[in-house]
Amino acid sequence: MHIARLVAITELKNVPPDIRPFVEFRAAMEERSLDENELVAILNIDTTTSYFPVFLKEPPTMAALERDLEKQDAKLAADSKAALAMRLKT
Repeated sequence: MHIARLVAITELKNVPPDIRPFVEFRAAMEERSLDENELVAILNIDTTTSYFPVFLKEPPTMAALERDLEKQDAKLAADSKAALAMRLKT
């Protein structure tokens, strides 16, 4: 299983161009309109070049995030989980 690590929490307008397609893909999957001022957490899946964005305007629960990561054969690193815990629904 891969480890998902928090890379950044930033406004969408500050997401680097090479990561932006991952954000746009995730938004399309969630049928979400993108707001350039919205906060997004960017997770990197260790040993891959994949990124997993988490939209923080209407954040998921930690349990829902962990289920989504399991579908990607990944789990959240302990330090990343602690950092995200303050931003996600309980």
